[in-house]
Amino acid sequence: MTNLIRMIGESDEVLARDEVWNPRVKNRLLSALPAKVMNDLWPGLEPVELRKKQILHYSGGQAEYVHFIEDGLVSVSARASAGKWIEVWLIGSEGMTGVPIVLGDKDKPPFRRIVQVGGNAYRMMRADFQQVMTGHAVLRRLLLRYAEYVLLQACQAHVCDAQHPLKQRLGRWLLLARDGLGRDELPLTHQMLARLLGVRRASVSECLRFLESEATIRTGRGVIHIADPRQLQSCSCGCYGLIRSEYQRLIP
Repeated sequence: MTNLIRMIGESDEVLARDEVWNPRVKNRLLSALPAKVMNDLWPGLEPVELRKKQILHYSGGQAEYVHFIEDGLVSVSARASAGKWIEVWLIGSEGMTGVPIVLGDKDKPPFRRIVQVGGNAYRMMRADFQQVMTGHAVLRRLLLRYAEYVLLQACQAHVCDAQHPLKQRLGRWLLLARDGLGRDELPLTHQMLARLLGVRRASVSECLRFLESEATIRTGRGVIHIADPRQLQSCSCGCYGLIRSEYQRLIP
C-alpha cells in the first residue's frame, strides 16, 4: 500500500497537452501520453488483430501481454458457476487489459478477458511494459487513474445489476459499448447481450423491441444502431452518466 501511495503522489513528470505525442493512435490512454513516454513505449508496442471470441487471458493464467484497444470490444468476466461467466466490465478504445499488472499483482487473476467485437490493438510484453512503467511516473499515474475507473465501473455495475430493471441495465451496456467503439453501429447480437447481462435472450429481445418502438435504436441482423443516444441515456439509469463523468474526470 505504501508503494501505491508513493506512486500516486509522484509528480516528476507533468502531462502537458502541448507535449503529447500523436502517432495517430485511437487508444485514449496512449494518445494522452507525453512524447518522452511514448518514445519508450512505442518500440515495444506490436499491432495485433483482435478476433471475435478470442480469449486474451484465461482465468487463473498468467497474462503475458497488456493490450491497448484501438478498435473493438473486450469484456472482462468473472465465473458465476461451473461453465457460467458474467461480464463485469467492457474495454474499448478508452482503455487497456492488464490492470492487475499495473497494480503490481504477481498472482494469477481469476478473470477471463474475451473479445466480443473484433478489431485491432497494440500489445506489449508484460516485462517490457513493467520496465517502461517503472521509468515514468506520469505513465504510472495515468494508469492508476484508469485502474480507479475500472474499479468504479465494476462496483457501479454491481449496484446497477442489483437495483435497476433490465431495460436500464441494457441501456447502460449499449452506451458503454458505443463509447468503447466510438460509433453508433454496434455489431452485437441479442444472444451476446444476454450473455453480457446474464439474462435470457428472450428478455433482451423484449427490451430491444421496446427501445426500437421508441425510435431509440434500430436493429438488424447482428447489429444494433443507436438512433438517439440522448433518448437512450434518458431510458437508462444514472449509472452510465456516473461512469462516464468519472472517466472524464480521471483521464485527461
